[in-house]
Amino acid sequence: MGRFLFTCAIATWLGTVVSFSYVVLPTIHANLEGPPARRLLQRLFPHYYLTGIVCGLIALATVAFAPPTPSLPFGERVGLAIPVAFAVLCSLAMRQFLLPYMARIDAAADPERYERVHRYSAMMNTTVLAVLILVVAAVTNR
Repeated sequence: MGRFLFTCAIATWLGTVVSFSYVVLPTIHANLEGPPARRLLQRLFPHYYLTGIVCGLIALATVAFAPPTPSLPFGERVGLAIPVAFAVLCSLAMRQFLLPYMARIDAAADPERYERVHRYSAMMNTTVLAVLILVVAAVTNR
């Protein structure tokens, strides 16, 4: 049961990252520009990050609290938990620090600073995506 919940939580999180990054964001940017797009994204991003944080915490809880079994020894639990914890920390940092900081930047008045912070956000999101892909690979190849 624990492995199933772990896999569902990671798969949900991965699906959220992929659909938001490669479907929702391009659609918004293709149909809205400037302040309207920014206002919409400022409302969507906290929920996006919260979804990842909740999925990550569920995955960590299932690894931490599932009864010990020979099919999932301690070392493998740690090997799954560390990248998930890292991805949760990235999502927390983006939601709690980077997103509010970006909201305070006037993109029109300081486009270089906004672009730099946006680049950090994109790099962290890509890191989360890569980590989740590796975790899915680790779970499916065991």
